[in-house]
Amino acid sequence: MKKWMYAAAGALCLALLVAFMRIGPYGVARLFAWLGRGSDFLYALEDYQRAADEADFTPGAQWRDTQGNLIQAHGGQVQRMPVPDGVGGKKEQYVWIGEDKSNGHFGNCFAVYTSDDLYTWEYHGDALRSIESRKQLAEDDYFAELYASCTEEELDEIYRCINVGTVMERPKMLYCEATDRYVIWFHSDDATEANPSYNYDVGMAGVAVSDSPFGPFRFLRRQRLSRCPKGEIDCYPSSKGEARDMNLFRDADGTGYIVYTSENNKTLYISKLSEDYTGLCAEPESAVAGRDFVRLFPGAMREAPVLAHGDDGRYYLMSSSTTGWMSNQARVWSADSIFGEWQNDGNPCVGESANVTFDTQSTCLFQAPNGQWIYFGDRWNPTDLADSRYVWLPASFKGGRLTISWAERWRWDAP
Repeated sequence: MKKWMYAAAGALCLALLVAFMRIGPYGVARLFAWLGRGSDFLYALEDYQRAADEADFTPGAQWRDTQGNLIQAHGGQVQRMPVPDGVGGKKEQYVWIGEDKSNGHFGNCFAVYTSDDLYTWEYHGDALRSIESRKQLAEDDYFAELYASCTEEELDEIYRCINVGTVMERPKMLYCEATDRYVIWFHSDDATEANPSYNYDVGMAGVAVSDSPFGPFRFLRRQRLSRCPKGEIDCYPSSKGEARDMNLFRDADGTGYIVYTSENNKTLYISKLSEDYTGLCAEPESAVAGRDFVRLFPGAMREAPVLAHGDDGRYYLMSSSTTGWMSNQARVWSADSIFGEWQNDGNPCVGESANVTFDTQSTCLFQAPNGQWIYFGDRWNPTDLADSRYVWLPASFKGGRLTISWAERWRWDAP
């Protein structure tokens, strides 16, 4: 039987399954996630209860904070930045921000944790909270104080964008030295009147600011971003400037960038941010390709982007394919400059189950105090998203390539 016949038969079976079992799109995603589970060795520590003060990384194990609660920081970001020291100054700590999925898929608050050693994490609450009802903006002291200067129309828009029924995903944070403020960007999405049953039809990037990494963060707006330049083939011309899975990157010179999927997840973009990190350096209508943004890999169907500057001076962009909750093979591109020519470096993972990125989806690359690079990926559990696991693995930039290797238990500071 020819390959296309196998594909057609598989598609027919899937269509019948959806039609007769009525499992819906998320049920299909769960099915694929189950079918795509990696090797058994990846789950050897799945039931392991990692103590809050345990001094090692155990990929796939449950991870608890200093209060003994499961860390809720999915789709997140870890980086070292200045944080309040409690006596009017600042100190350097690692900050971990991510989705608090205690209530499931939609309306996620964004939780923040800090650490000195990357093993032990202190919870600081939800830095950006979703809203349960429109009246909460007036009656709840937390929200009423935060949005006291807003008009009724502005409050309507705030509620529309960050209520508990909306998509709030992949929060990333930057500290802006110029303003001494902290900025969060995230994927903000919802259904529309034209497509009321699809929660990913808005396709925008949300932004919020605060004087502290612990919040409260004040939601500013959600917006579309850069768009396909004239003369290039737009993979989704009916909905320009979409922004879905996204990440932030601060270069050595302080310039901020947002990297994100667009054109219905078919194309990746990197856009330069304004000096205060709360907007783009140029409006989408006037932005110039190669100066204000770069459009990458049209039609490649990539998501979960991660941008890093390696020890070798090259920039690396890692991403996953688009298979819902199911893990797939990661891919990395590299370039000498962000707006330069990007080359395909292939799969960065080595060893058994490298073809499914060790059953993870990329979300962050960062450095330990000794310079050791660490890959952070989410191991999604679509039947219980709050119990999705974190997989941290040693990474390196050598010979012009990013390499990620499996380690059952390891330490960044091991001799």
